Amino acid sequence: MHNLRNTFLRFALCAIALTGIGTANAGNLLENGDFAEFNGNTPIKWQLPSSVHATLKYDTSEKPEGAVGSLKVTLDKANSGQGQVLQKFPIKPGSVYYFEGWVKSDKGLSGFVQIKLFKGGKEYQRISVKESGSGWEKVSKEFEVHEADAMAVLLRYNQKASLVGKSVWFANMSVVPANERVREPLKISLLEAIPTFNSIGVYADIVGDMSQNTEGHMVYREKGATEWKPTLGVVWHDETKQLRGSLLNLNEKTEYEVKVWMTDENLPDTPPPAVATTTTWSSDVPIGKTIYLEPGVNTEPLVITEKGTADAWIRYTGAPDGTSILDAGGKANNAIKILESEYIVIENLTIKGGTTDAIAIAKSSDIRIRRCDISNWGNPGTLLPSTNKRWGKGPFYLDEAGERINLQAGVRVSGGAERVVVENCFIHSPNGRATSWANGHPLGPTSIILSNSEGHHVIRNNDLIGAEEHRFNDTIEGAYNNKVKGGPYRDTDVQGNIMFFSNDDGIELDGGQMNVRMFNNWIESSYCGISTAPTLYGPSYIFRNLIVLEGEERGATNFAFKIGGNKSPEPGINYFFHNTIYSNSMGLRGSNWGKGPTPVQTRNNLFGLGVILYPQKALGDFDYDMLRVNSMDPAIDPWQANGVVGVEKFKDREAGDYRLSDNSAAIGKGVKLPMVNDDHRGSAPDIGAFPVGADPVFPVRKDSISLLPMSGTIEMVIGEGNKKTEKLTVNAPASLGKHWRVITSSPWLKATPETGPCDGQPHEITVSFDPKNDKDGLLQGAVTVRTDGGYNRSSFIKGYVKPKNEFIKIANAVDLEYAGFTVLDVTNGPVPQVLQAPDRRDASAASYIKLPVTIDKAGTYYMHALAYIPGPGSPGHDSLRLQIDDGEITYWPFGKSAPSVWRWHTADINKEQYPQKIELSAGDHVLTVWGRETLTQVAKVALSNSSIPPEKRLIPGLASAQ
Repeated sequence: MHNLRNTFLRFALCAIALTGIGTANAGNLLENGDFAEFNGNTPIKWQLPSSVHATLKYDTSEKPEGAVGSLKVTLDKANSGQGQVLQKFPIKPGSVYYFEGWVKSDKGLSGFVQIKLFKGGKEYQRISVKESGSGWEKVSKEFEVHEADAMAVLLRYNQKASLVGKSVWFANMSVVPANERVREPLKISLLEAIPTFNSIGVYADIVGDMSQNTEGHMVYREKGATEWKPTLGVVWHDETKQLRGSLLNLNEKTEYEVKVWMTDENLPDTPPPAVATTTTWSSDVPIGKTIYLEPGVNTEPLVITEKGTADAWIRYTGAPDGTSILDAGGKANNAIKILESEYIVIENLTIKGGTTDAIAIAKSSDIRIRRCDISNWGNPGTLLPSTNKRWGKGPFYLDEAGERINLQAGVRVSGGAERVVVENCFIHSPNGRATSWANGHPLGPTSIILSNSEGHHVIRNNDLIGAEEHRFNDTIEGAYNNKVKGGPYRDTDVQGNIMFFSNDDGIELDGGQMNVRMFNNWIESSYCGISTAPTLYGPSYIFRNLIVLEGEERGATNFAFKIGGNKSPEPGINYFFHNTIYSNSMGLRGSNWGKGPTPVQTRNNLFGLGVILYPQKALGDFDYDMLRVNSMDPAIDPWQANGVVGVEKFKDREAGDYRLSDNSAAIGKGVKLPMVNDDHRGSAPDIGAFPVGADPVFPVRKDSISLLPMSGTIEMVIGEGNKKTEKLTVNAPASLGKHWRVITSSPWLKATPETGPCDGQPHEITVSFDPKNDKDGLLQGAVTVRTDGGYNRSSFIKGYVKPKNEFIKIANAVDLEYAGFTVLDVTNGPVPQVLQAPDRRDASAASYIKLPVTIDKAGTYYMHALAYIPGPGSPGHDSLRLQIDDGEITYWPFGKSAPSVWRWHTADINKEQYPQKIELSAGDHVLTVWGRETLTQVAKVALSNSSIPPEKRLIPGLASAQ
């Protein structure tokens, strides 16, 4: 069962209409709410600002039906900000109240009501009630006051110069305890169940007056079963007048029943339940006609406008000999364009080209793109200075017309598209590359774009692989974050995907997010992981994902979960369950779409590294997660009352094996969640995406290729060749094809053998550097194994390249000349004693550590510091400064800023160059590390001619100093 008062649903603030004028006024806390009593030019009991730029009068000619009169406010003079008439009064903390009123505005004036809550005389929370239209409109809202002890109702209006002389009217304002409302009986007018392969979105349209006393319930069962099963429930969304929720982890091609009903202790009669029936999708569709491409290279773009039927889909595929390639090059905007078409399958094609998008789908439904190899789309452009100041710093990749290149996709799903499936595809190697945050907001290509479509899509089991040389902007992108249809929109599943190399988000779920589900995905090497900013309607479900936040092309990291704020009037809720996060910065952060709170609930997530930064208490709900000490920022009671604090070492993080280590503190410490962990072992579920006994291959895909380890490491010295190679083991069942081949993401990366058989047996692949590679530093890439049947599996590769004659000058910080820093004894640190910056920023700025060096050979060098960022409040401790001899002191921000771990940081010049190249002449030099922020700890400093830190791996464990 689920109710609007419990943790899952209390986030909904209801704006509900009553059946008639004044029915809520009997116990009205607002005095003179009908404005009939005036004292001169002011309604009694209402307050005006000291400087008034409007005329107020009681108007008996303009009023809503049933009212005696109204308050008319006419703007006399322009002014900044909003005008207001207000009344403030005491309330009872912990109560629920109901506001109701009527507003009318002249065109453009936009009168509205705002409610402010106060605690101890200080503002506690603001609640907006929607703006009026041109006619009389009833506005209302039911809300919980939490700890507030006073309330103000503000009647507000615009004061722009163009509105002088215009008026706004307010009538019959009332605030009553919610249980005193006169309400219209509740009824479910329509219950819809919208299926995908493994999920069902449920929508219950409600008539009548909802309340926070109303309990919503949802259960389900397979058709023919006798027992109803529990669910995560439903959430109320007032703007659309719906109860919504999802059924998760369902079987394909299965008929289900779902039942929704409501109860309310303040209503005399219980509304009748509603039942809906639907069948989940099947992976197999009936093919009525097959169209084969010619063998060899086909250079003409493919335009599809045909319409199949539900019983006879039309399939486009390659010639039976397997040699067909569709390479449109630059002949057209798209290699394949699907327009006003239905029931189409594009299957196991190699697709290249398209000056904008490889595949574009618009005004079409029931389209399946499966097992395709998609690459080489888009315009690479030319990196040039910005021609438009609004674009940002630049430079950007510009086309021949001087316009920024952005939003070019391997697959574009746009207006009018519905029920599009992209599955088992390999989308990689765009012609262009994204800029980084050093240039302003990243711009560039993406693998899949969802742009103002009708939703109801599935993106599953794809390998979406960028490269250091061809990074995506977002791996999966929504084109219009602030629009309801701007991204996945509704009833969309993103599952089983591998997503590497983006300079911004791994995926943008932003937009409506009505029953959007993101599960069983692996995201690595991006700036942010999953963005839900904003969630305009909700709910969305993000569960059993692996996010390894290694950073964008400069190594900078941001949020694993980027949560929105309160710009939208009624933001929807995000549910985060059973995710495993290793974030080199923030595991989760709120308020990325407005400064106020947005509803979020976390359960059973494993934050192996990364702070949870969520300063808004009202709508957050965090519990049963595993996290490091001081990583909940702020640590608000009762958040994480049942959480586990500790360090998870994992089976083998370097090999990408994020399964729980033996005797992990996360084992059996989760909470039961219907549909999410029904099959858990033991008395309680394990925390994280990988329960004990999980398969080492992730994401889990039915009948898929096995490629292990998931991550590998190779090493090289320039001029001396490979020093360490990696062995990958591939196993491809015969059902997936006859043979497999290996594709590497970058030219410096080699794999042998390049082919092998699909025989269900293990085969070894050796991964190494190309001996001709002359790039140094940390290089990151991917190895993808793809069968001729069109199935894929990728592993992530880190490559470390050092110069032939390596120079390293390394010293413990306490052994060097220093001032301002204090010596701190640590028990779990890399050395027994470290230096700590002062607790005042001005004192920290005057503190320094000096490293003297003698350089034998002039050249390029790099500065490193083994530093510790304390938590909570890690953003206030994550930087130093650097000075070379007597030169300029430059800002040294830490691109990786997770708290409570010792990590090597390489110097950079903020937003200009990472790593910072330091040109030194032969002779003696002094490098000075200056403090900047407070309490930053430094264990060692080093200078080397390699951008790779002297100790390249994170030192595991917690430090005692906090």
